[in-house]
Amino acid sequence: MTLSAVRIAELLGRAAPTADQVEIIESPLSPLLVVAGAGSGKTETMAARVVWLIANGLVVPEQVLGLTFTRKAAGELGDRIRLRLRRLAAVRPAHGSQQGPDRGSHQGPDRGSNQGPDRGSDRRPGLDLARPTVATYNSYAASLVTDHALRLGIEPTSRLLREAGQWQLATEVVETWAGDLATDAATSSIVQAVLSLSGALAEHLLEPDAASTQIEAMIEELLAVPDAGAKKGPYAATGKVIRSLAERGRLLELVIAYRRRKRDADVIDFGDQVSIAARLAREVEAVGQTERDRFRVVLLDEYQDTSHAQLELLSALFGGGHPVTAVGDPHQSIYGWRGASAGGLERFPDRFPVLTVDGPQPAPVRFLATSWRNDRAILAAANLVAAPLRARAVEPAASMAAGSIAAASSLVAASSAASSAAAAESAPTRVQVPQLEARPGAGPGAVYGVYAITIELEAAAVARFVKDHWRPNHATSGRVTAAVLCRKRSQFAALETALRAAGLPVEVVGLGGLLQTPEVVDLVAALRVAHDPSRGDALIRLLTGARTRLGIADLHALAAWAGELADSRGGPPRPVRGSAPAAEPESAKPESAERDRVDRDLVEGDVVDERSIVDALDDLPRRGWRSRTGRHLTDAAHGRLVDLADLLRTLRSHTYLSLSELVGEAERLLGLDIEVASRPGVSPGRARAHLDAFRDVAVQFSDGADTPTLGAFLAWLDAAASEERGLERPLAEPDPDAVQLITVHAAKGLEWDVVAVPGLTDGVLPSTATSGKHGPRESGWLGGLGTLPYPLRGDAAELPVWAVADAVDQKDLDVRREQLRSAIGAHQVAEERRLAYVAFTRARRALLLSGSWWLDRQDPQPPSLFLAELVDAGLVRTDGWADRPDDDAANPRTAEPVTQGWPTDPFGPGDRRAHVTAAAAAVDAELAAGRTVAVGPDPTSAPPTPAPPTPSPLTRTATLLLEERARVAAPAGGVELPAHLSASAVVRLAADPQAFAHALRRPVPLEPSVQARRGTAFHAWVEQYYGSASLVDVESLPGADDDSVAVDGSLADLRAAFLATPWAGRTPVAVEVDIETPVAGYVLRCRIDAVFSAPDGGVVVVDWKTGRPPLDEAAARTREVQLAVYRLAWSRWSGLPLARVDAAFCYVGAGLTVTPERLLDEAGIEALLRDATT
Repeated sequence: MTLSAVRIAELLGRAAPTADQVEIIESPLSPLLVVAGAGSGKTETMAARVVWLIANGLVVPEQVLGLTFTRKAAGELGDRIRLRLRRLAAVRPAHGSQQGPDRGSHQGPDRGSNQGPDRGSDRRPGLDLARPTVATYNSYAASLVTDHALRLGIEPTSRLLREAGQWQLATEVVETWAGDLATDAATSSIVQAVLSLSGALAEHLLEPDAASTQIEAMIEELLAVPDAGAKKGPYAATGKVIRSLAERGRLLELVIAYRRRKRDADVIDFGDQVSIAARLAREVEAVGQTERDRFRVVLLDEYQDTSHAQLELLSALFGGGHPVTAVGDPHQSIYGWRGASAGGLERFPDRFPVLTVDGPQPAPVRFLATSWRNDRAILAAANLVAAPLRARAVEPAASMAAGSIAAASSLVAASSAASSAAAAESAPTRVQVPQLEARPGAGPGAVYGVYAITIELEAAAVARFVKDHWRPNHATSGRVTAAVLCRKRSQFAALETALRAAGLPVEVVGLGGLLQTPEVVDLVAALRVAHDPSRGDALIRLLTGARTRLGIADLHALAAWAGELADSRGGPPRPVRGSAPAAEPESAKPESAERDRVDRDLVEGDVVDERSIVDALDDLPRRGWRSRTGRHLTDAAHGRLVDLADLLRTLRSHTYLSLSELVGEAERLLGLDIEVASRPGVSPGRARAHLDAFRDVAVQFSDGADTPTLGAFLAWLDAAASEERGLERPLAEPDPDAVQLITVHAAKGLEWDVVAVPGLTDGVLPSTATSGKHGPRESGWLGGLGTLPYPLRGDAAELPVWAVADAVDQKDLDVRREQLRSAIGAHQVAEERRLAYVAFTRARRALLLSGSWWLDRQDPQPPSLFLAELVDAGLVRTDGWADRPDDDAANPRTAEPVTQGWPTDPFGPGDRRAHVTAAAAAVDAELAAGRTVAVGPDPTSAPPTPAPPTPSPLTRTATLLLEERARVAAPAGGVELPAHLSASAVVRLAADPQAFAHALRRPVPLEPSVQARRGTAFHAWVEQYYGSASLVDVESLPGADDDSVAVDGSLADLRAAFLATPWAGRTPVAVEVDIETPVAGYVLRCRIDAVFSAPDGGVVVVDWKTGRPPLDEAAARTREVQLAVYRLAWSRWSGLPLARVDAAFCYVGAGLTVTPERLLDEAGIEALLRDATT
């Protein structure tokens, strides 16, 4: 018999799928497009379809291929499928073949179809053993290259070059280029342009030589348009386009050199992988046949984000009627800047047709339109902002004249011409996207609107909104999560300041935001000065920061001392790093001597200005010095400068270390670890999150670069700071008990209870201004050094066209150019509308939409088009809406001078200094009379030996080493225990009180380890394993294919080992529960992994261990203290008698569960704490 989707859900103990889901789950084995709106349960539906196909014997698990964009999403989909198959295998013997025909089952596909497994075979008894293949698009392309690249004469073992390595290799190409670049752009801009063009050519399957030929043809066509009357030649704006195209044509020579350098080094990047895989699929028939034989069913997730190259790859492999199910949402296509296009999804029915006796027919389209995430008011706002997208024309260029420059696409290389032309000539099937519907029982929700006078007032309103709605985790009321989603990272600073001023914990997500955090700014500044002493700008940051805090008078005095040093030394200044002349400098030519003399004078003058402060810091005057004009350094400033100079000398002496170690040394020397740990209201671990994340960035750069030097690393950081998206690195899983500050692009796939979207001002979101006299206008491909012209792109048919061939003269051509700019502007606004839709649909219960009249511009800016539409429709509560300023009003952000006390008080403008001072006094008093870990006298209590007034760096280092040796050799002194202790801290205290005391006195952060990350990832997976019953879609961060926690072989082995334990088949009472319980005057923090019901009516607390079991009995007994604490905490929290609470360790890798016979009770734990503290 055929099991229906509803029956399978019943067997698995899950909620019944909706009618729309059933239609998709039970669809025949043929191509199918599923348009799934935001939060509509697409991942659950995809998993259910695979289970239905396998459960009914239509395919076996290993014949299923699922592709998505991130490893996290691939892991989630694969885990859901495997979990359901294993559960189904466990329950079917009791519910299986004895039953008659399944009531309510839908007509399934033909069981004798040659698309299924061998007829007559029933593989269902092995449901729990075989596994489908679920991977990322990139990793699947990489596997094709590995298996088949030799068919094209390409080495399959080429090393993958990541972003850091790409940047370094391209920099070497640009800096060693001997030809004429014909551009005044900075080196970093040229490097970025080379990488952008190379990536775009790979995404659109175009060779550099073919692109160069097309660009030349475009220039010739523009120049061939007749003159307009007496006006000779192109108009100025057209001439600018021609020059830009010529620059890009010359840059293609560097792209060719960059690709040649990659071949010589035997490396490839992600773009190369996909383009090579696409060539294999199109040129080698055996590759496609092998993949189709191997995978009888294919699922394509987030299809709207696929690039042209990925679309060509997939259609060449599986486009001939193969059972492919693509799932996506054109309204969430927000990655057009990296090659994705919403039109790709609309072309699916034609590129993946159903083969019938009457010939190919467009694939059917099904919809998931019920939002399981958003409340009604939020859903109404999202539907309204997406309404123009549902009504848009299929092809934005359709209303413009055909031909002209677009005809250049006929010059595309033969390798891509056939399929691209076929796609462009066919009329795409129109995909009508329905608006989202509310789930049954959805709450009313709320959408608030604020339009403030200034950005700062807007930020304050956002902070008030979040504070009114956000709530951390609570035992009875639970948590309310919150996030602030920004269009650009430049919005972060004002918002973070306002949120922290409101007393809210804030987590800034992403490397771009990371580089703006104060501790990382200081860290990078120190590294810059250590690498390049001419970086006076970085040194000024250190001089005026919280550590040195020089005032204006002392800065003037330091500059005066620098001037005196320069006068006394004389002679030419030292050259800037990297400014050595080439082997045959052009200045050797007589005709350039005068020009070079002027340039040298200018450069050398700058060098003196930049290096003078560093020289002064390296050679400070004696105390009491006065300049000729009477300036002098205060004693406090002199002492701080001596310390800073010593710090920088020490840091320079450590530049031989690896980047990770050097970053750690800089952090230690600056005292940043102690500084962040002192922040109020933040745990030490969370406080140093930015420092840990930056160190991870250094590790990633070292792993990806061929020669990971400090200079290369700093140049890469410059690119990360200047590019809004270029080197984005998502951080770890967001902290649910903090307010996330994150870009909209990074927030796609995430959800929160409460969301604020600031910056809904015209020109911010949308980034293209719409309120001008001519409407939205953008230049698009007409400018931009690294932009591939639209006519060269594989999706050119979906983009605006410049109808050059129809222009009667150059004046008409210029008019058509302005029309093109308007069309590009409208296209960009549609892209931004999708971004707003994604932002709005991240909220479950409450949504704040805000903007401000005054930015940094001369005139006030009106509300965003998207916000205005919602206000006009009455869908926003506008309680905080400021009136439009008068036409002659001055910008209050620039009219009044901004004042700031100098030096800045590191404790801020409030009363924190008084609180800290009082707290320090209280700590001193408690140390004298309170609880301590008393295991011997404190050798540091004796007065320190006076140090020389100005010891040499060598003397200081030797003294520190001797003191450290003496401190380690002496018994630990009195150290106060913190009031809060984790269960693992209690274990360490019980194992070795003296070592625990040393660790408290001088905490040292652990080096990031693969084992620790694997353990964290495994615990997160187990939590998801037990808690994935909801139909609400939980996607992952797009672009996170290089997530810091890789799903490596060891983690996969842990997952497999866990599934073999008896716990995997049981349903827990609770998973990942945080409990705090008081014992002996201390608060013990517990994070209990899982709790299961016991046959006697009690429970078993289980703690997952990914390491090895202890080898000796003493170590085992010590570790059991953790279980004793967990057992006591659960007993108190649940009200269950302690005697009915058991506890066990599950050593997952070893497949071993250890249940101690006897655990400490409350009295035993209290005695342990007393013994350790007396």
